[in-house]
Amino acid sequence: MSPRRYHAPKRQSVTERTRRRIVDAVIKLHAQQGVTRTTYAMIAKRADVAIPTVYNHFPTMGDLLAACSGDVLTGAPPLGPPIFADVPDLDGRLRALARSLCAYYRYVAPWLRWSSHEAVLVPDIAARLERMADARRQLVRLALEPAFGPRPPAPLMALSEILLDFQAWQRLARDNDVAGDAVEIALAQALLALARDHLAAAATDPAGESIALQRGRKPT
Repeated sequence: MSPRRYHAPKRQSVTERTRRRIVDAVIKLHAQQGVTRTTYAMIAKRADVAIPTVYNHFPTMGDLLAACSGDVLTGAPPLGPPIFADVPDLDGRLRALARSLCAYYRYVAPWLRWSSHEAVLVPDIAARLERMADARRQLVRLALEPAFGPRPPAPLMALSEILLDFQAWQRLARDNDVAGDAVEIALAQALLALARDHLAAAATDPAGESIALQRGRKPT
């Protein structure tokens, strides 16, 4: 009898399909019930594989989270500095920020809704939320830069970040049953009102001199 031949490409294809089924199962389970209530046994059952197979592909919770979030975010609406391309003015940038962030939140809401509670229990989730907050903070800074320079006032930054937090969006979209573009319009208007109040205060308060100079004109 001739020796059995192993076909590496075929084996690799089977392995990739198995991994794909596991990742799909993880994504669905995390959206349905969160990370902490999803077990390896649940994943194996949903993916129709043995429990050891799941461990072979993803030995730790961190591996599962990385695979799930990486796959989900691949299809997420773009959210980064390019959203401000060809938008030089304050009003336009704040509207672009509200619009882009709302689109992003709508997409990731099934998974993100669990995160604030689970971050206390899962360090990997806490670290991911902190990275998201840092990225959002940078976007707020870039949005405000045309009027306030590279270092907007700390209170304005803090209030803007609170308005743009996922939980604030969630409350507007869910608790008040706001549909369509109403959430992004409300957030953009609130951000604009805050920014204009700070600009007005800087124009009449001697302490606003540094802000006025950052904007390239003499304080009034």
